[in-house]
Amino acid sequence: MNNTSLGDRIKYHRKRLGMTQEQLAQRIGVSTQAVSKWENNLSCPDISVLPELAEIFDISVDELLGKDTASGTAPVKEAEPIDEEEEENEAKFEWRIERKKGGILFALYILTVGVLLLLRGLVPAMDISVWTILWTSALVYIGISGMLGHFSLFCLVMTLAGGYFLLSAYQVFAWEFQWSYVIPIALLLWGASLLFDVLVGKKYRRKKRTKSTSHPNQKMHREYSCDNGYLHCDLSFGECRAAVVTPLLRGGSIDTSFGDFTVDFSACEAVQPGCTIEVDNSFGNLTLLIPDKFEVTLEQDTAFSGAPEIKGSPAPTTLGTIRIKADLSFSAMEIRYI
Repeated sequence: MNNTSLGDRIKYHRKRLGMTQEQLAQRIGVSTQAVSKWENNLSCPDISVLPELAEIFDISVDELLGKDTASGTAPVKEAEPIDEEEEENEAKFEWRIERKKGGILFALYILTVGVLLLLRGLVPAMDISVWTILWTSALVYIGISGMLGHFSLFCLVMTLAGGYFLLSAYQVFAWEFQWSYVIPIALLLWGASLLFDVLVGKKYRRKKRTKSTSHPNQKMHREYSCDNGYLHCDLSFGECRAAVVTPLLRGGSIDTSFGDFTVDFSACEAVQPGCTIEVDNSFGNLTLLIPDKFEVTLEQDTAFSGAPEIKGSPAPTTLGTIRIKADLSFSAMEIRYI
């Protein structure tokens, strides 16, 4: 395979796994036409996609690029020594920038609350409760902080809602809120979110994946096991992709928080009747990749979160059902059939 083109190798490994172009495109978040162009050597995948393709094919990036150092067909270049101190300082610098953003936003939030409470005391005519000031300003703070990492429709709605109710309490708005405006506004925000995702969303997320901003002192927790068909997945702080490999999935739990996580069930061969996965996702994004040979039933309990998004559909004839009990708090969840 080393003397073939990159497109030929992608096509070979895709067929080796029994995947269609559409299924591969869904796994990596691109269009089917893009995969077709790769395999016909009309274009090449972005460099940030190569590690994800290699992971799906269960090969190295070098092998995907046709470099076979074992057979001697590609010369081995001696690696240059890495300045560990310089690398650590760069990671610390990036972490300080991220932490500084959050610190500045929190400081502005405290100053804003102080100013609002001071205005309430200086102007007796303002009949505004302390509770109103606190909950409306908290909505704005949580919404803005949630959009520091990436655009979120839910966080935008929180920001706008908090700002509206806060300004209304101080009689800045003469416009009276009417429920007849809810659907048009929701459609406008939804359309803006979809447009953002199509134009720059995927590119921005890939850029984020290739950039490490972790700090040595940051408590990254990644605990994963699937013993005797029972899944235990506990992930927090960062970005992680976990593959569930078992001949029979019996049940389990997924606990994620503060990060962007993907749990892939494509290597599950069968599910036990009554299989239940309890999902607890807080302040993070969680994607579940479900083979279309299984069907998902969803029970959800959302607190300040949107309903889970389901993409795709199960096959006409399924081999079993996975019951998902989702408890979401300030988070987003997607169930994607592959």
